Amino acid sequence: MASCLIEFDKNPIVFSPGDKVNGNVKMQISDEDFKARKVRMEMIGKAYTYWEGNVKNNHKIKNSGDIARVRHNCADHKGKIVYCRFETIVWKSDGSKHEMPSGEHIFPFSFQLPHWAPPSFEGDLGFIRYFIKVEIDRPWKFDDKFITCFTVLPSIDLSLIPNSQLPSKKHTCEEFGAVLWKGGLVKMEIRLPKQGYVCGESIPVKILVDNKTSKSFKKISLKLLQRITYTGFRDGFVNSQSHPSMGNEKEKVTYATRLNAQIRVEERKILEEIMDVRIEKNDKIDMEKAIIVPPLPPSTKTCEIIDVEYFLKAKMSTLGTLKSAVKLELPFIIGTVPTDKDRSFDYKKSVFGYAATSLKNRDVQKYAPLYPVYKFI
Repeated sequence: MASCLIEFDKNPIVFSPGDKVNGNVKMQISDEDFKARKVRMEMIGKAYTYWEGNVKNNHKIKNSGDIARVRHNCADHKGKIVYCRFETIVWKSDGSKHEMPSGEHIFPFSFQLPHWAPPSFEGDLGFIRYFIKVEIDRPWKFDDKFITCFTVLPSIDLSLIPNSQLPSKKHTCEEFGAVLWKGGLVKMEIRLPKQGYVCGESIPVKILVDNKTSKSFKKISLKLLQRITYTGFRDGFVNSQSHPSMGNEKEKVTYATRLNAQIRVEERKILEEIMDVRIEKNDKIDMEKAIIVPPLPPSTKTCEIIDVEYFLKAKMSTLGTLKSAVKLELPFIIGTVPTDKDRSFDYKKSVFGYAATSLKNRDVQKYAPLYPVYKFI
């Protein structure tokens, strides 16, 4: 029997693109006659998306007049980009008996991440994942596999992003009432003092309402939303292309390519604040609500098949049985480096924890990425 522990020289296990990933694989063989051909080690970084096709039932009238039900199966969609894949054989049998000595074996490793690696991310329909994989090739048995994931985070400096320190606002006007009877207009506006934030920072959201309707509004909800756009390909295939690197060598990246691409959008509610109000006819209010950004992946559009964006969504509801609502969204940016570079931080597990993805993939393990949470108090 074999047990394996993959240890990194760095703690917490968070790396930047271009970093060297160093560590040791500690393998314990308890059997005296443990059979193995070789031990292979890989470092893999990849983005992956997948969703199942739907089954549609259509009715078709035959010449006889009978109605037949025809089932149409829509194809599954998936996409894959391999950002890095390095493999090395750390042990190989030197005889025909394929016996691996019992006891402890220590195999050091050192791999370098590509400079264009996107941030680690776990979503319901896809992920961006980096991991060390150790595989024991065993004769006449299933191979033993051990996988440990780690986090990769590029530096997304808010001071270098245009408009991130500028204020933003958005408003909407809604008319209430029937066609022959107009109940008037209500205006709602949300404002942010700036557009870029980091985890741990408080977002002061200002909400302004001008109610010129005959209705009363009783509640305002404010949600922090994460919106992910996944790209998948029907029966997609992969194609290797050269990607520019910082060194003299050409590093390879694998792109999923297909003309019949489709997208799926997943929206996840991070948190919601409910404010009980009573806004009568001709009332105006000016209120502010602070929302603290929890541990989240940064906004990213650097992965070709997974985009991550963030929004604040305000919804104002009326009183009465026939309820109406006014809705408004305002985008903002989550970075990894604040404008105050000296501010301290701790790495914390993603707010979604270990259950961020439902994909049943062989590389899936109990894993939650780590993100920097800055201290503002």
